Amino acid sequence: MRYMGYIPFWLAFGKINEIEWGITPQEWLQSHWYVVWNDLVLAEPSSTFFVFLLAIVILLLAFRFLKNANNQRSRIWFGLSMLAWSLSTFSAGVSYQIFSYELKCAGRTLCLWTTSWEIAYLFLYVLSVKLLVVAVSHCCGQSRVRKYFAGYALIMGFIYSVILLAGILLPNQFLISFELMVLFLVPSYVLMFLLNLKNLRKSKKLIDIRLIKAWVGMLLITIAYFAFFLSGISTWLWQRGIWFNANDVLHLLLIAWALYIFFKVSHLIIDSE
Repeated sequence: MRYMGYIPFWLAFGKINEIEWGITPQEWLQSHWYVVWNDLVLAEPSSTFFVFLLAIVILLLAFRFLKNANNQRSRIWFGLSMLAWSLSTFSAGVSYQIFSYELKCAGRTLCLWTTSWEIAYLFLYVLSVKLLVVAVSHCCGQSRVRKYFAGYALIMGFIYSVILLAGILLPNQFLISFELMVLFLVPSYVLMFLLNLKNLRKSKKLIDIRLIKAWVGMLLITIAYFAFFLSGISTWLWQRGIWFNANDVLHLLLIAWALYIFFKVSHLIIDSE
């Protein structure tokens, strides 16, 4: 387990191990719910369950799109997007939740702030959103829109990769932070929202209505996450023996979002004429 910080090995470079969290392993243990199994500290059991449940739901959604693709490019791109998102969520669950202590704190004087697993999460999640941009352009846009959206996804994906690499090599905490990733992805969701809104004014198709609801839902989920994070409620709950934090809020709401896509949107995804 002590070597898990080197997996995936191709991301274990740069100077991210120089960024310390500022807390000791003992302080981490005092501020987190954990169980010990075979000398391993398994962190945040309930949060681990939620994040891996989210990953499984998204993976099933990816299979739904890919299994029933029917040569529809929009469904293939949607499936690949969900697959990348599922993999990113598994990576997040490994480092932010179940093996957080083992990867960041075990055997150290001060805990690390991040790991290569979290870098993989950032990269894969941004990739999933850029693939989603392409998917939406195929189901809701004409050839010119598809070309512009594909170019946007490619360019912005490259720019974020450069930012991420810079953050790893310098190292720079903000460049490899969740907050920067969220800010970077906002234009993608705005772009998809505007496309569906434009279509809705012309044709009022059900797919545009439901995707608009999806994008608004994603905005509300993000707001709920940061509101809960800044509220201090999780600390108040933990002082009373209840483990429930902003990540749990995020993951539970994202499960609901993914189920909405599964049951209300996925069957409507076909290539636009």
